[in-house]
Amino acid sequence: METEVKLAFKNRESLFSAASSEWFVSHCKNLDSKPMTLENFYLDTADRSLGLRGVSLRKRHYTSDDDDYYEFTAKYKGEVKGGIHNHFEWNLKCSSGIFDLDSFKCKAEGDDRDLLNDVLNGITCDALTVLCSNTFERTYYDFRYQNSSMEACIDYGEIKDSNGRPCDLICEIELELKKGTIEDLEDAKIRIVDGFGAVPFDETKLARTLRASKSGGSV
Repeated sequence: METEVKLAFKNRESLFSAASSEWFVSHCKNLDSKPMTLENFYLDTADRSLGLRGVSLRKRHYTSDDDDYYEFTAKYKGEVKGGIHNHFEWNLKCSSGIFDLDSFKCKAEGDDRDLLNDVLNGITCDALTVLCSNTFERTYYDFRYQNSSMEACIDYGEIKDSNGRPCDLICEIELELKKGTIEDLEDAKIRIVDGFGAVPFDETKLARTLRASKSGGSV
């Protein structure tokens, strides 16, 4: 299962103040990392059959000065508490933005493949449609804390409502545990919350974006 913590900031200034702080920088191993643009398209059937199963399916387009590729991701259930998210996850990097369900089932990397086949059982590509989308800038860092290795993501962008008007901020630090202990992840979370005013965030970008896509006003 993937384990990560999501920490929200009130504005761009507070987010980047934390990301450029002496404490945060001292734990990063690739300070020359450049931001990428991430366009996210969330897929489901018209009757939300994936969502009803606890599954989210995403097409993500990565672009930067040096890269241009797609990644398809399926996430399944898990639990959320105090900003720490646990879920099953599978990913497949592609050069094309066309989703091939059979290829995804065979080649996606992540958790148990039998579980992936079960949660996508009966779904066809023809039945999938884009529910909602968002775009934000992300900078990746190799973050080392205590005895653990994490991927730190600095995310900034806007969520728009059904009329195309900005209605919510994506203003977050995500720490994904790659190797080590949940205790180290929890301690890093506390340091960022106490030191920089971040708030542990239980809601996903999908949930916020889906709600905004149904709204003509603020969410």
